Amino acid sequence: MTSAIMHRRRVSETISPLLGTRSTPLSELLDVERRLAADVVTAVDVPGFDNSSMDGYAVAHDTVRAARRTDGSVGPLPVVGQVAAGAQGAPVPTGSLIEIMTGAPLPAGTDTVVPIEATTPARFGAEAVTITVDDLAPGAYVRPRGSDVGAGTTVLRAGVMLTPARLGVAAACGVTALTVLTLPRVLVLSTGDEVASQADAGIHDANGVTLTAGLLRLGAEVTTLTVPDDPRILLETVAAIDVDLVVSTGGISKGAREVVKLAAAADPDSDMVFEAIAMQPGGPQGCGRLAGRPWVALPGNPVSALISYEMFLRPALLGLDPEDDARDAAHHRLATDLDEAPPSGKLQVRRARIGQNGIDLVGGSRSHLLHSYAESTHLVFIPPSGQAGPAADTTDQPGDPADQPSDPADSNRPGPGAGDRLKTWRIN
Repeated sequence: MTSAIMHRRRVSETISPLLGTRSTPLSELLDVERRLAADVVTAVDVPGFDNSSMDGYAVAHDTVRAARRTDGSVGPLPVVGQVAAGAQGAPVPTGSLIEIMTGAPLPAGTDTVVPIEATTPARFGAEAVTITVDDLAPGAYVRPRGSDVGAGTTVLRAGVMLTPARLGVAAACGVTALTVLTLPRVLVLSTGDEVASQADAGIHDANGVTLTAGLLRLGAEVTTLTVPDDPRILLETVAAIDVDLVVSTGGISKGAREVVKLAAAADPDSDMVFEAIAMQPGGPQGCGRLAGRPWVALPGNPVSALISYEMFLRPALLGLDPEDDARDAAHHRLATDLDEAPPSGKLQVRRARIGQNGIDLVGGSRSHLLHSYAESTHLVFIPPSGQAGPAADTTDQPGDPADQPSDPADSNRPGPGAGDRLKTWRIN
């Protein structure tokens, strides 16, 4: 029996030689989930000049102090012009002020901003205004140069995922391209007569769609095909496609027509390793080389395939350390007792939403319940029966390969209950 963490290492070893780096324009990184491959150090201050955080008037605080009246108001002070965002205003003489818009640089001779609502009249276009607040501090409503980041600061570290905010930081620093991890060209291969032909009991190919969608969101170039349960056709199909990596679904369990296993047996150069993973769902897995290509073989049930993508394939394609969490991780309390006993000796990965009372499981543990996956926001890691609470902090639990629901006869086995804290990954 192989732990989930051990299989993550095996998949990572298969895929890591296929990863590269490339300087990519920001404009090509806006709709894909890429991982940064090199630190980003800003060459400029952000903001690049002192600027106003309010619409109002820029003034020297010395002018405010000198013109303050006994009732606490200031002025009236003459208005000498206007400066808008993107413009450099003329110097402001002592004893006067200037209209200023949010984001506009402070003109020479000013160091403080008075919000327009703190003046009379509270509108632009007046020849003179009176400041009506008496607690205006020097530098009020001013964003100092470099107050976000200063030149020479490492603003992004290699290894982070390029979220919208991080891309925005790069753009604000004047960076136009980032060095990111590049991905292999991937063939997504759905196997089985039921998806590859007009079978009497055929099914629609959900796996090809879900995996292709996930891989495209990582920035991979993807080809999607289906093949029947014929190892010769599988080998010939793959040989004819120019790709760097094959990701297959189905054909690796214990049936009589497991086409990926049969193809590996027919290929003298294959070094595929098929193993049972201590995880439910997603027990059967395969990894190695087949048909001259690096190959990751996932189970065929749709939830098993998607959880295997999250646990094994996605982390490897992002170049993550196999020991690291592949999604934003947290710990939440179970809102209620489990609706079924966790399997003996296996890490169970359930789908859930996080509500006011904690983890609300969605759907059962069965590996065909794709709709419950779609309704979920988190994966929840439930430790093997006999372990509870903090035992769920890791994903390398020992276990058994069966991808079946827990036996009701085992319902008296100890396991996590309402109030126990379990590890979660946010997936939506």
